Amino acid sequence: CSTLHAADYCGAQACKLWVENIIIKDHISNLEPNELRRLTENARACHADPLYEAAGEELAKRAPVDVLAKADSQILAEIVDRHLEKRQRRTQELAVVTVNGKLLIYDSATGSSLRSIAAHDDYINCVTYSFDSSMIATASD
Repeated sequence: CSTLHAADYCGAQACKLWVENIIIKDHISNLEPNELRRLTENARACHADPLYEAAGEELAKRAPVDVLAKADSQILAEIVDRHLEKRQRRTQELAVVTVNGKLLIYDSATGSSLRSIAAHDDYINCVTYSFDSSMIATASD
């Protein structure tokens, strides 16, 4: 990502795109899942959109849940939105609420925790998915 930062800083957009394409073509498929997660996060931070898209897609295909759980929550949400079918999401995610206002999302197939969100300051009365599973709504008094 330092090469991408340097090209971006200098305004060398063509150089930045060239570096992204080399990484996509020659290296992305050889990365270990944690390296792939870091690359996805760095590409997003560098505004390297083609690399971010390719790395996110590869991460969605082959990263185990424990690696995805370590990903930045915004990146994880974008990966879910871009690369997982809505029907698949509905059957595999389980939303659980706690008495102290946290929303916990679990992979129902593996039982792994996907994310934890401080949704409210107090007890959550209700949690539901939208019809197409693209959003989760919670309610509290």
